[in-house]
Amino acid sequence: MAAINRIHPIRMKIYYQIILLIFCNTLFIQANSTDSIVAQKHLKTITVSQIRNKNNTIFISPDSLVQYGNSLNDILSFFPSLENDMEGNIRLRGSDKITFLINGKPTSFLGNYRSEIMIQLPASAIGEIKVNHIPDVSQQAEGSTGTIDLILKKSQQNIPSGQVYLGTANSDRYMAGAHFGTPLSPHWKFNAGIDYKREYRKRTFLNTITSRENNIVTNEQIQDNSAIAHPQTIVGSLGSELNRNKHTFKADFSFIQMWFDRIGNIHNTETKKEMKVIRDNEQSNRQYSAATFYQYTHNDQISFFTDFNYRHTTYDENNDYQRNVLRPKPNLIQDKFFIDQKNDEYELSLAGKIGTFKTGYNTWITTSTNANRKEIYDNGFYAEAQEASFNMDLNRQIHSLFLQYEKQWQKWFIYAGIRGEYTHQSVYLAKDNNRIKQDYWNLFPAFQLSYNNQRSGHSWQLSYRQRINRPVFSELNPFLDQSDPQETIQGNPYLKPEISHNTALSYHYTNRTFTFTPTLFYRNKKQTIAQITQEDMVVTYKNLYHSQSAGAELGIYISPVKWMDIRINGTVYYDEIQADKKGNKRNDWAWNTNGIVSFRLTPTTTLQCNGNYISDLQTVQGKIESRYRIDTGIRQSILSGKGEVTLQINDWFGSVKEITVIDTPTLYKRTEKSRDNRTVWLGFAWNFNINKQNNKLNLTL
Repeated sequence: MAAINRIHPIRMKIYYQIILLIFCNTLFIQANSTDSIVAQKHLKTITVSQIRNKNNTIFISPDSLVQYGNSLNDILSFFPSLENDMEGNIRLRGSDKITFLINGKPTSFLGNYRSEIMIQLPASAIGEIKVNHIPDVSQQAEGSTGTIDLILKKSQQNIPSGQVYLGTANSDRYMAGAHFGTPLSPHWKFNAGIDYKREYRKRTFLNTITSRENNIVTNEQIQDNSAIAHPQTIVGSLGSELNRNKHTFKADFSFIQMWFDRIGNIHNTETKKEMKVIRDNEQSNRQYSAATFYQYTHNDQISFFTDFNYRHTTYDENNDYQRNVLRPKPNLIQDKFFIDQKNDEYELSLAGKIGTFKTGYNTWITTSTNANRKEIYDNGFYAEAQEASFNMDLNRQIHSLFLQYEKQWQKWFIYAGIRGEYTHQSVYLAKDNNRIKQDYWNLFPAFQLSYNNQRSGHSWQLSYRQRINRPVFSELNPFLDQSDPQETIQGNPYLKPEISHNTALSYHYTNRTFTFTPTLFYRNKKQTIAQITQEDMVVTYKNLYHSQSAGAELGIYISPVKWMDIRINGTVYYDEIQADKKGNKRNDWAWNTNGIVSFRLTPTTTLQCNGNYISDLQTVQGKIESRYRIDTGIRQSILSGKGEVTLQINDWFGSVKEITVIDTPTLYKRTEKSRDNRTVWLGFAWNFNINKQNNKLNLTL
């Protein structure tokens, strides 16, 4: 007892939080008999289906109480293999080299400004999320770790139906949306949807920076920053599908619009000077997408399809700074930074299937332009302007051919494929009138062997795929991006793509109430693209010599009693980074765990507790410290199951923050970022069907 009394109160608080986290570390799921994991129909909560007969794909449906109020970043934090932070950075099995897709198509929209989009995109706009660790060769090889596909929500019913929802939270947060689908004929379907969300974002930053030389401190700096923003997001979609005889035609249009104003204050104290900064920041991010798909199916053995996609993306940012120098000599400097970026993408696919073979051709063309302008005013007088010299154009063309073979016999399945991609890349820098070209050809083999015994519930799978990660526009752009006064970013136009080899061995056992899924994985990467902070505090990107990760995942899905469902999922891995050929290495272990526990209090009432924990993560120059999060929510079904009311509390302990440490012989930097994420959301959703009776449209609940 005396020993217990000696435990520090703060440490006891941490112990209690960890215990609660472990208790809440679940995602409710019940396994079925077809080697898929699905939720019971009457629960209508988060659905996770893991299909193992063809590829390593996890299907996730955010149709749950946690979607009304949460962003995409919030939803992903509770799913297997994924880690995230408050800035919207997503990692899959410890790596952030992920290709994000929208409706199955790669997009640069989630490349350059992925983090902002992750924390602003409303989860209620997403109908399904597909996490694929090792995609087959019919898909692009982009994404060294895997892909995350965001499928916009649409109705799948054969009668006119839809959903309307509203939500509100503290600090002037609210959201609303509507989705509708109807068959126009027995063979023709139409879908439409729109989602809107307004957030309140209060962030604080504290940077402690120490420069040193020969173990002697040469300069010390403290940056204290606070900012308030009201981000807004609109997501809209239109879709149509026609199935007639042997022909299938699909057409989809979608748009995503995000914008916000941010006001911040920065107090910068250095060894020999002091400065206060007022920041006024405006951002706008838009994407318009159009896609068509046609498929002809002769029989089960022969089919042909063609797919064309176009995407237009724009990004605008205006920054206005008032820098009030207090020491050593008072001076007022006003800086204005303008960023204007446009991106167009064209993608065409032609493919056919004959028996057990599938082959096809794919081309992906991206053109990007970036225009920047900087204006400086010294004590109210116009001093300097810089613009065209900082402009950059990017043209990237990818042409690919693939061939794959798959065969199912009895309980065995084998898959083998190869994909060849030719890449032409041209980067034009206006400042130097310089054009940097890269042309390269890569072969990407893939293999899979699996065994599935549905009767006994046992299955296993061995998979391998080589992939590539090409640098995105912001990583290539050498313009000194000073839109964030605390962090200047400069891209590297000479970056080379990183090549990865991914291998996984998984086992799967399931019965009516229990599922057990351990997985071993190994990833080896060459020319790893890494973010580096230089001695002058400029952040840039470099190719490292080599990196590798090896680890294990474990998922336990159980329904111990009829009124409770539990899923416990965890990942542990060993990560090694070698920056150059000299053999300088950094290595460490990391682990994470996440999930939800669900209690059915009554036939119409469900209580959920969500939690995740991420250990310290090593970086090239330091580490990201551990973090955790706990949410709870309750859902009440009303109107005979057609409506539902949800109450959700996010981030119980206000623990959504990130602490990053850079520790090198010449630089020590500790950055602490926190966000006001403790929210209470109240939401209402109404699902409706429209039946045609007596030539009238009747709304029925």
